[in-house]
Amino acid sequence: MGKNIGLIFCLLAGLNLYAQDNTLSYKKIDSTTYAFFINENWRSLIDLGKESKKEGVDFYYLKVRMGIAYFKEGKMLSAIKYLEEAYRLNTFDLVVQDYLYWAYRYGGMLLESDLFYKKMDKELAATISNKLHFISALDVSVVATENVDYEAMLVENQVSNSETFRFFPKDYQLFMLGLNHRFSRSTNFYHRLTIMPTSLVLQQNSNGTIKNSSFQGTETRYYADATFGLGKRFYLDAYLGLFFGNFDEIDFANENPVNSDINSKYTDVVFGASISRACFYFRQSVNISYGNLGEFDQFQAGYTLSLYPLGNLLLVPFGSFQYQNETSTLTNETHLVYTGGVSINTEKVSVIGYINSGEMHNFLSNNGSVIYNQSAMGLNEYGAILQFYINKATLKLGYSFMNMQDYYYTEDLVSSTYTFNQQNLIGGFTWKF
Repeated sequence: MGKNIGLIFCLLAGLNLYAQDNTLSYKKIDSTTYAFFINENWRSLIDLGKESKKEGVDFYYLKVRMGIAYFKEGKMLSAIKYLEEAYRLNTFDLVVQDYLYWAYRYGGMLLESDLFYKKMDKELAATISNKLHFISALDVSVVATENVDYEAMLVENQVSNSETFRFFPKDYQLFMLGLNHRFSRSTNFYHRLTIMPTSLVLQQNSNGTIKNSSFQGTETRYYADATFGLGKRFYLDAYLGLFFGNFDEIDFANENPVNSDINSKYTDVVFGASISRACFYFRQSVNISYGNLGEFDQFQAGYTLSLYPLGNLLLVPFGSFQYQNETSTLTNETHLVYTGGVSINTEKVSVIGYINSGEMHNFLSNNGSVIYNQSAMGLNEYGAILQFYINKATLKLGYSFMNMQDYYYTEDLVSSTYTFNQQNLIGGFTWKF
């Protein structure tokens, strides 16, 4: 019995020493991180905070200090992680509210910052004075597209011993005007009108004799996207695209098949939705869409992932996988498209490099804001976009190179493929109100 009592006393003494050691560790970490905080030694504060958390020592003021330290180091996504933890423990701390609001904003989560603005202390919110503008941004963009192989295609035809025809583009331009609206703190609405004049060629090959007929057309597009902030960094996008085409009539029965006095018209539509969540070191989204484009019923679904390995927006690798099914009276096809790239972002400039690979025909990208609905199918695209930020203005310059594939047709529509290359020059200007 006496031995058991002695053992119990030894255990209690050991537990007491362990508790004292932890108390001392807590005091040391508290005092040291406070000293780092006062002296604005943010890097040392972060390093000690990481060690402390590994040892299982964590407390409210350590979360606050680490959140502010990451904020001062420009790592907004890491700052959000710790500031959100602190806010859940104490929703009344005005310092935490202030830093968390701006961390959301500088971290690119504008809707999240607006949602949080409604929860903030009224006096603090009044000092920030976040006013919504019915028109929050206006953008003007131009895309000039050129068939790199146009001159060669006028005189060359790989199918030389049969009656065939094919269509191919010379060039086309997209002139775009967009407006962004803020209807509420949880909603963003963007819409854009695009006018796309196009120059094309109908090439007829009669046993090696080539005849080229030029014809013109214009496609008008309307695109709209509504983004809803659902809270906890969840977002829902619903988007719609309308397409109205007006092209010269083609009548193969005539010697001159292009009739500029008669127009061939069409109307297409596509709609879809995506849901995404922004986490501290990655953002992921799933999308789904349906449309009727170029006499095809089109279904598309996919997954997109963006990574933030540095805890900020400086370096963001991204990738996407898209599944697409197209059906018409003549065909039922399945396409897979892969996207990969990286963006490098600073306060004054950003660079985005990307690659699209797969069969891009009536293919939607970026929640339907970019659509590949030419008659030709894109096989690969290599592109880069450079953006400059000057006060309230953003200047955008870009370039992409595409490998394209289309078909030769016979009278009974039996076809074979041919390829050509296309380049796109991109320019744009955005003004934020």
